[in-house]
Parts: sequence; structure tokens; C-alpha cells
Amino acid sequence: MLSLPSSVLRLAAIFSAAAIGASLLIALPDDADAARPCRVKTSFNFKSSKQFAGGGVLRRYTATAHGAAKGGYDQTAKAIMTNYPTGSFPALINDKIGSRTTVGTMVKSQRPTALAGISGDFFIFPDIRYVKDIEMARGPMVRDGHVLRGTYKRQRVLGTTMHKQPFGGMLAVRGTIQPQATPATSIDIRSLNWNRILGGGVNIYTTAWENALRGDGKAWVPRPKGAAEWVLNSHNKIKTIRTSMKNTRSLGKPVEAGTRVIAFSKNTALQAAAVPLGTKVKVNIRQSTDTGAQLYTAVGRGLPVVMGGTPAPLGCKAYDHSKAARPRMFVGWNANGNWKSFTVPGKNFDDIGLRTGGFGLANAANIAKKLGMTQAYEMDGGGSTTLWTRSGGGKWTRRDLWGVNTTVCACERPMTNGLAFMAGN
Repeated sequence: MLSLPSSVLRLAAIFSAAAIGASLLIALPDDADAARPCRVKTSFNFKSSKQFAGGGVLRRYTATAHGAAKGGYDQTAKAIMTNYPTGSFPALINDKIGSRTTVGTMVKSQRPTALAGISGDFFIFPDIRYVKDIEMARGPMVRDGHVLRGTYKRQRVLGTTMHKQPFGGMLAVRGTIQPQATPATSIDIRSLNWNRILGGGVNIYTTAWENALRGDGKAWVPRPKGAAEWVLNSHNKIKTIRTSMKNTRSLGKPVEAGTRVIAFSKNTALQAAAVPLGTKVKVNIRQSTDTGAQLYTAVGRGLPVVMGGTPAPLGCKAYDHSKAARPRMFVGWNANGNWKSFTVPGKNFDDIGLRTGGFGLANAANIAKKLGMTQAYEMDGGGSTTLWTRSGGGKWTRRDLWGVNTTVCACERPMTNGLAFMAGN
């Protein structure tokens, strides 16, 4: 049975660095302000290195950032630069939408041959119907070339193309549904497994959404219900029609195995009732990126922290919301396109299991650039900061607690998704 996060954990997560950053992402520009990057002086002391499967190496440092360019201050903390082998690439690991599992559990069970696994997207906290404490991934997800979550509006993602080349850009879901009946017309797809019904078309829900039931028969994680719905079977034929007049109590019912649900917005609901049971529906879902590339992996991301070798490129003001010392996770690549991740472990766990200490965002960005990242993006940090590596012999080791006082706990926060680094072919 699914165990939902407690209100205490939810409140703790809201005040994490991840949630603070996520609240500002939409308003900030995606383009670098090369004229006013937030430059910070940094210094390092190399401490040790560790090798892991495939020839990967992580290097540990004590680093100091000598004050952000505007309104900042000196910070000293541990830092880990992880260099993934040439040819390796990230692949999505994820739990069902609305549910959470630790990165360690996901990477070991879903990608057992991976070289390493790190924390993924930030959280959002939607209230859906009768449940008020849901936590789920904020942005889109693409796994093995298939879109799991997204909307018709482009959103920031980090991942790889189908050719396994690094990608940092924008992704949207496009497409239509077309009932194979006369005189039915095509209807635009507005979202896939999204946390609310978007108007002007249909919203599709699949078994990627959590469908576990409580003891009272209700879903642990209810999905948004359409004004009308079609249930399609595995042959894309309409198995059930739900409207305000028929099967009304089943609107919003969990998606059963072997089906998917087409949920109509209010302004398209009349079209649902006009098509008979058994009608075949052509469903055309496709990716749309700002470069035209088709993606193999995509996960929602935060701010660009290094772009074209420029640290904190959007200017100091863009990073002012996160000057406090916090654990961090960045992911990106060097000038040769080789993947790297940058981890700031933090210093302590407080009495409710939140991790404290680390670097402000602009300070961390300058350190990451100095340690070899030419392109890097902010992933979920704070208490979500997680780094696992696998040895050549298959042993998994958690690396993100180096230098952290674990007297209170060595907590690993459950995540909605993450990235597993796979060896190249």
C-alpha cells in the first residue's frame, strides 16, 4: 500500500532550497545575461578521490566562495565533483506520479547496471480533490523516448536526445485525438498526466499515475477528473464513457491496467457524449522541443547555473532568492560533452531531518565552473541532495553524506524521480 508523506515532511520540503527555487522558475529568463554574470572568487583544497564503475571518478574538495558579487558573503563547505565516463548518459528513474521512493531504491531496482544515480526534479504540492498533501514532480518527464508527463506549454528540462547527446532546453507535449467516426473531429491534447485539467482540449491519464487504493476504495493519489471522460482499452477503443449524465460517479476513477483515460475539459465535454462505445480513437502524442530534437530522457530542472562556461549567467539578482548556505545538486557537462554532477553535501541534519549548511546558489555555480562544468543546471537540492555510485564489483555506496554530521539521522528523502548514469554502448 502506498504511504503518503506526512504533513510534517511536506512542510519541511516546502522550506527546502528546492521549493524556494521552484517558486521563481517561471518568471526568470532562460537566456544568459552574458554582460552581467554573477562572478565570485573561489578557492579549493583537494581532499580525496574515489573511483566507481566504468572508470568514473568523484573528487572531493573543501571549497570557499569569497562572497557573491552583490549582497553575498563568504562560505566554506565540502564539495564533490563527479566525472562520469566518456560516452555515458543519464536515463530517467521515477516512481509513479504522486508517489515517492528514494533515489537509492529506484536506481538499484530500475537501472541495476547504472554507474551512479542522483536526485532529480523539484517538488510541487497540488491539492487534488479530497487529498491536500500530494507531492509530485514539478515538470515534464521523458523515459526511454516516451513522454510520461507534460503540457502543451513548453517547460524547462534537462536530458539527452535520442542520439544520447546532452540537452538543456524546453519541452512541450503536442498532438490530437481523432475518433474514427463520422462526424467527429480531432481535438487538441493539452496535457499528459498533469495535476490539473487544462482547458481547450483533452488531458490524457495513464498507468504512470499512482493508482493504489485506500481501505475505503478511494485512490491514495486521486487524479484530476474531467468534465467528461473516455476509457480506452489496449486497442484504443472506447470501453467506457463518463459524463455528467452517465457513469458520473466514476469520473476521476484510477486508471486501470491496460487502459488510459481521455479527460475532456469543460469547453470540449459535449464532444465526448457524441461518440458511441466501441469507437476506435487515433491518439497522436508527440514531443515538441525548442531545437526540434526528440528526447530519450527529460526531467524538469531549475536555473541554468553555468552556461557556455559562464557561471551564474543570469546575473546576481536571479540567484538572490537562494543566497543561504544549503546542500546543492547540479548536473551538466564539460566542453567535450562529458557528463558531470556537482554535489554540495551540507554539514548537519537538524532535529526534523532537514539537511543544513553548504553554499548559496551563485557561490556554488562559480565553484562548479572552476571545477570543470561548462554547462550546468540546478536540480533538486536541500534535503533531496543524493548521490549514489556503483563499484565495478556491483556494490552501491551513498556518497552525498561526506562531511555531514549524521548524529541525528542519515536521512534519504524519497523523490519523485532522478537520473541514473548509464555506460555508453
